[in-house]
Amino acid sequence: MSIDRRLGSMKIWLPGMLLACSLISPLYSDSAPADLHPDPKFSPQEVVEFQLAALRANDVPTANAGIEKTFRFASPANKAATGPLEHFTVIVRGSQYSSLINALEGSVIKVAVQDTKAQVLARVVSAAGSEVYYIFFLSKQTEGDYINCWMTDGVAPVKQPGESDAPGTAI
Repeated sequence: MSIDRRLGSMKIWLPGMLLACSLISPLYSDSAPADLHPDPKFSPQEVVEFQLAALRANDVPTANAGIEKTFRFASPANKAATGPLEHFTVIVRGSQYSSLINALEGSVIKVAVQDTKAQVLARVVSAAGSEVYYIFFLSKQTEGDYINCWMTDGVAPVKQPGESDAPGTAI
C-alpha cells in the first residue's frame, strides 16, 4: 500500500477517533467531568461513571459542584424523597456517602439491567484511602421531562460485592 493511500485513509479515521475521544474522555478524567445532563443516549453505567467522576472533583469549579451535577441525575422519585439540592448535599456529605466526595478512585465493577431497572456496583477508594462499595439503583424514566433517560433512584453502601444489606439487590 502506498504512503499516500495510507495517509488518505488516516484522514478519514483520525477525525472520527478524535471526536470519539472528546466525547468519552470527560467521563474518565481526573479533572472536572463534562457538564452533562440526563440524556437517553447514556447507559446506566455511563450515568454512574459520570456521577462518580463529578463527586471525585466535587469542588471544581465551585464548592459542591459535583454534588449539584450528581443531583441532576437523581430521578424524580429520588428528588421527592431527598428534597431540594440543599438537603441532598447534606445527605451526600453524611457519613454513609462521604467516601464518594473527593475520592481517589471510583469505578464500575458490575452492571445488571432488567427492563427499566438497573443496578450498578461501584468501587470507591475514599480520600482517606479506604475501599468502599456502593450499589446504585437506576430506572429508565417512562414519563415527564426525562423520558427514556436512566436516572438514579438511590444509592446503598455495601460491605463487599455480593454482601448487600440493601433490599432487592441483584448484584
